[in-house]
Amino acid sequence: MKRTRASRIRIRFFMAAAAVFAASMIFFCVLVSARGRSKSLPAYKYYTSVQIGQGDTLWGIAEEYCPRQLSVKSYVKELKQINRLKTDDIHAGNYLTVVYYSNEYK
Repeated sequence: MKRTRASRIRIRFFMAAAAVFAASMIFFCVLVSARGRSKSLPAYKYYTSVQIGQGDTLWGIAEEYCPRQLSVKSYVKELKQINRLKTDDIHAGNYLTVVYYSNEYK
């Protein structure tokens, strides 16, 4: 069965489109993979205790200790969880356990 010129052109078009789509998907996967690696947290997670000062807020402390790779909102949630806080209220003179990350093993 002999193909017409139009059907050969249509087949070439779909093959070219499939090749462009495949190349785009490979590029996208490589881009996402590289971006994911750059956002990874340092290797080790540590805890320390800080004394709450006058005028300190949970969100302010979170902004100070939160690594770039996490959102402050998720970091506040973690602080509330590890310190068993039901609200954002903290009081001067008390201590708060905070999380920090490092590539250095201590």
